[in-house]
Amino acid sequence: MARREARSGKPQLVAPRVPARERAKKVSLTVDEGVLRAMQHEAKRAGRTLSAEVTEALARELRRRRLHDLIADYETEHGVISADELARIQAEWQG
Repeated sequence: MARREARSGKPQLVAPRVPARERAKKVSLTVDEGVLRAMQHEAKRAGRTLSAEVTEALARELRRRRLHDLIADYETEHGVISADELARIQAEWQG
């Protein structure tokens, strides 16, 4: 992930832009056998390829890490998010 300046002047993590012809890249990985079997099972259950499942899992992990970084940056600047603040935000999301 690359960093760029947000309007606030703070660096912001962004996914690098990739030309269409380079969106998929064949790689060789070593994966725990149990994890691989479980992922193959999930791919089959969902009617998807193993590659699609792995790509989605990696993308989800990158989003999770970005969110973690954003929360850490926010808490560094504004203090720890309280349970009351979380409850209020969750109530707003649930409508």
